[in-house]
Amino acid sequence: MPNYGLGSRKLFDAGRLVLRQRSPNGFKTQNDYIDRWRLFCAYAQAHGIQTMEAVSRDFVIGYGQHLQRQLTAGVYRSASSPKNYLSAVNCVMKLATDGDWQTVKPGLDCGIARRQFIPRHTKALSETRHRHLQQALGDRLAHLLALQRTFGLRLKESCLLNPKAALKQAEKFGFIVITAGTKGGRRRQVPCDDHGIGVLKAALTLQCGNSMIPDEQLSYVKFRKACYEQARRHGFAFHSERHAYAQMRYRELVKAPCPLEAGWPHKGRLAQLADYLGITESQAKAIDATARLTIAQELGHARVAISHAYLG
Repeated sequence: MPNYGLGSRKLFDAGRLVLRQRSPNGFKTQNDYIDRWRLFCAYAQAHGIQTMEAVSRDFVIGYGQHLQRQLTAGVYRSASSPKNYLSAVNCVMKLATDGDWQTVKPGLDCGIARRQFIPRHTKALSETRHRHLQQALGDRLAHLLALQRTFGLRLKESCLLNPKAALKQAEKFGFIVITAGTKGGRRRQVPCDDHGIGVLKAALTLQCGNSMIPDEQLSYVKFRKACYEQARRHGFAFHSERHAYAQMRYRELVKAPCPLEAGWPHKGRLAQLADYLGITESQAKAIDATARLTIAQELGHARVAISHAYLG
């Protein structure tokens, strides 16, 4: 292994320092990588790895295989999370070795399954299940679920949202701007109607400082851990609320259910949509494409194709 120039720093601190000093990415992307690097460090330390110099390519391949076993066991809903976690490790190690690190490939080296973008069954949380969970969880998590469902937010985005500032935007412009906790630091606009304003006003009652993170938790990382523990206990995934948002927005924009909600196969969806709306298939194709682009952008994705995972 080359000399990393990191002295006696422990594994997590060394990786964080490398990202802060050498990464060309923005601060928010660096934070995402640091969170993912933290997970690798916990795995590494459980296997006796304490320093950057002790991290070998074979060990990282073993970590990737561990992530695949977790994926098979249902810990993750898709292969995207394991791939992101492995990508963070590759990034840190490449920066630490000045580019000499040989990238560990998720599929070829670790057997992490290729991501499936078109599910056969909806992952959206039903309205009944949503309300049941709100009653079963504490007030703060209940408000977070409402924010996620109403605005299509990721867990981190809902935790870091400033309801007071968002409410001012909604009342003035009819939309809110999502900036904190976004993937890759991409900001986006999400429409906000009277219902959304009500959700923001309700969340405002539990706002702490500039976010929804309670004062006693001090940081998003600690609060996230508590949120995931509650989710595991009650058997749900926060991302299901984003699926619900996407499907509700599709119905609003298209005036028809999305293929997953309606039970239509992806390949035959345009003919089914045309029949449902009483229009030609070419007209249905244009309406469907426009809606998918809008929803993808509102969810903070750069590619329209990602909407297939939410809509079918």
